[in-house]
Amino acid sequence: MAPTSRPDQLSEEMIDATLADSFPASDPPSWTLGRDRNEQEKIAGVAVTQTSTINDKEKFIMKTNIDLSEEQRAGVVKILNTLLSDEYLLYTKTRNYHWNVTGPQFNDLHKFFEEQYTQLSEIVDQVAERGRTLDGWAFGTMSEFSQHARLKEHPGHYPRAREMIANLVDDHETVIRQLRSDLETCADKYHDMGTNDFLTGLMEQHEKMAWMLRAFLQAESV
Repeated sequence: MAPTSRPDQLSEEMIDATLADSFPASDPPSWTLGRDRNEQEKIAGVAVTQTSTINDKEKFIMKTNIDLSEEQRAGVVKILNTLLSDEYLLYTKTRNYHWNVTGPQFNDLHKFFEEQYTQLSEIVDQVAERGRTLDGWAFGTMSEFSQHARLKEHPGHYPRAREMIANLVDDHETVIRQLRSDLETCADKYHDMGTNDFLTGLMEQHEKMAWMLRAFLQAESV
């Protein structure tokens, strides 16, 4: 048999309806303000608890846990930022030569330098993002690049085509020698085999770019 409600057990709706007939209208009804405030406080309390839980999860997610200590990652990021400075300088120099090359092979070299600086632009992006994957910050200003680069610029100097190519060969070979040292440091000192492999791939790209530049030097007309 279904239970019946007792007359003395009034619902909130019944109470509100009775009070509404006895007091002036207001929005919301004045006698419900305390009840609404309590409900709002309960909702706010739940929201704070949920936010706190989310923040705790975010802290856990944001903590880098890739079996490399903070010191190891910082050491590798320093290597990558120095390399990034060299790569950006070499990219800028190659683009400078693309703009300013002259001579009988202008058209070929103009296009060739464009191919190389396009590849270097991709390398710059890859090096920067490799540092970010290790939770480091990538250099992003000209002052940082010029301060940390090991390659040299020659402002105001516009060499002939053959000297341009020779300068780029020297720079690529400098980067290659440094990469050989850096990739060993990443593996032996910092135990970062991922960056070791990454730098090995970059070294192979620079070796091929240097080879293609040397091929131009073998042409007597340059």
